[in-house]
Amino acid sequence: MKHVFSLLVAILLIFGVYLYQFGIPFGLGGLLSGDPPQSQTTRGASAPDGAGGGPGGGSFGRRGASMATYVTLTDVVFTPYEDTFSSIGTGVAKQSVSLVSEVSGQIKAVHVEGTPLVGKDDILIELDSTSERINVEIAEANLSQAKDTLERYSTLQTRNSGAVTASNMKEAESAVAVAQGQLALAQNELEDRTITSPINGKLGLSEWEVGDFISNGTTIVEINNTETILVTFELPERAIYLLEPGREVYVTTPAINGKIFNGKIIAFDSTIDETTRTVTVKAEIDNKDGRLWPGMTFEVLLRQKTEPLASVPAMSLTWTRDGTQIWIAEKGKVRAVPVIFRYRQDDTIWIEGDLKEGMKVVVEGVQKLRPGAPITSSGSEQQDARTDGGTGKPSKANENAAGAEATK
Repeated sequence: MKHVFSLLVAILLIFGVYLYQFGIPFGLGGLLSGDPPQSQTTRGASAPDGAGGGPGGGSFGRRGASMATYVTLTDVVFTPYEDTFSSIGTGVAKQSVSLVSEVSGQIKAVHVEGTPLVGKDDILIELDSTSERINVEIAEANLSQAKDTLERYSTLQTRNSGAVTASNMKEAESAVAVAQGQLALAQNELEDRTITSPINGKLGLSEWEVGDFISNGTTIVEINNTETILVTFELPERAIYLLEPGREVYVTTPAINGKIFNGKIIAFDSTIDETTRTVTVKAEIDNKDGRLWPGMTFEVLLRQKTEPLASVPAMSLTWTRDGTQIWIAEKGKVRAVPVIFRYRQDDTIWIEGDLKEGMKVVVEGVQKLRPGAPITSSGSEQQDARTDGGTGKPSKANENAAGAEATK
């Protein structure tokens, strides 16, 4: 009993596969539809030759129709592919200064608080300069005395009194030069007691107060000129063909939702990192409105559009020993067209081959196709498949079918 049951199951499976591949047999289809045997005979007898009138003609016409593979078609569309590279980077000010004190001293006045924006040479902090002012006064007095001596020697030499020798004149001139140098040094030390901004920019936080002591080499405040923001990011090595100074990039930041900033590449590394296989790139963003801050996280997009290429659904591409191909539907049949795969985005691929705009490409059902195989599809594609090349005229097979129905 067990063997009989297994045999029945095997028969049913074989029959199911047959129905799936070839459809309902001609004779069985007539019985299921309720047509009497003679009706089937009448159809076969009245059909034209080649569609059912000759030996085996009737069965061949209906068998051919049942063997047509059902497929889904779509149009070949030519569109450009946009190659997009995305990377995350951090922004810094193009001009940034850590202001460091070159002298030591006690703070006499602070002009930093409440002034986030400063200009070049604006006074930020003043140190006690009592000693330096005294040194300047001493240097000025020494210079005045040296000049008086030189002037007196010059007068005596002019009168030819012989009291002043050439060596005396050189010593007097040297004394004036030394006094001038000492005065310049004293004045420079006095100027160093006043700390000014070296650039235009925005001040960072500073906690210095009057009375604090600043040592030589102490960082006083950070100053950033944020009119231009630099973003450093990494790109994969396959993007190096896009790298050139001046190329436009698009930048977004989570701090400002919905806003896209335009930037441009200004520099990039000359080597590819052996570990990450990336290249370091710098881009600058105009920030005259001051909306962007140094330290922000940025997403940088680099885009490149190709020339229009044929685009089709990814499901339509098949692989063979000779390469990749797609199936084109023409006059109710299919032919294989070799293509070269170029790009993919989501479920769409861009390919190169002997293709034209508007050609019908098979999307679903490609696994069952053979060159020249008949197909059928739904909608307008099915209508095209059943007419002679989409001209609107019924094909021979449809004319035969119509004649058979008329006979019935």
